[in-house]
Amino acid sequence: MELVTNIEALTTRAKEWDVRSEQDTSTKLVQALEQALDENPDLLFVCSQEVGFEERAIDVRFSDDSYVFMNPIIKKGDRLALSREFDRITKKEYIIPRFSNIELVFQDCLGAVKGIQVSDIGAMVVSQAMDMLDGIYPSDYGLEIIPGFDEATPDEQNQVIQAYLESIGNVYKSFDDMLSNDEETKEQWNAIKYMAAKSKGEVELDENKPLSKRKQKMLNKFIKSAEQLKNKMKFWNKIKEKDNNAS
Repeated sequence: MELVTNIEALTTRAKEWDVRSEQDTSTKLVQALEQALDENPDLLFVCSQEVGFEERAIDVRFSDDSYVFMNPIIKKGDRLALSREFDRITKKEYIIPRFSNIELVFQDCLGAVKGIQVSDIGAMVVSQAMDMLDGIYPSDYGLEIIPGFDEATPDEQNQVIQAYLESIGNVYKSFDDMLSNDEETKEQWNAIKYMAAKSKGEVELDENKPLSKRKQKMLNKFIKSAEQLKNKMKFWNKIKEKDNNAS
């Protein structure tokens, strides 16, 4: 099976869907994801857009086996760490801040709601797959690893990373109040604060200086993520209501 490489398709957000009432789609999607992962042993995960589906699902390879998660959502996360990741669109490597411990809620192929704890490399892999479901890639907000980075001293590498984290912090501070004070977006915004830098010290914003194109793009991605998480929460509230009514 050839993976989809069309950028428009890959950067289009996969949609929540009713797994229980669409079992035919569930079966076909699971088969496609598992086949794609089997035929690409170098990949740690495959998402639904890469196998030609718009329904939200990922297949993640762990040490013992691979697992398919339908309509996944990261409920909680902690232990922020830096992850080095390969971007499938730009074919370059980037450094990304990720949680190294997450609580994942999802549906299985029959539609049953389940939850698991994922830690360390597994948590970072799942987080990258979750980004891809939303059409977000490491190149959208990561620190590109340029030639010479690996040959630099640890101090030099740390200086570059700290500058990157501070640049995210600058953008983050410019609209944190806007989202934090809005009751409609407050909960969703709190859920994606891990994407902002945990840099040392406070960095003041120069309000008279316009945002660079890269920072403006990053800002748009943050706002897009907040809207996407709002949609996810609405979807999962409906799932909960169905489960409560059934019981």
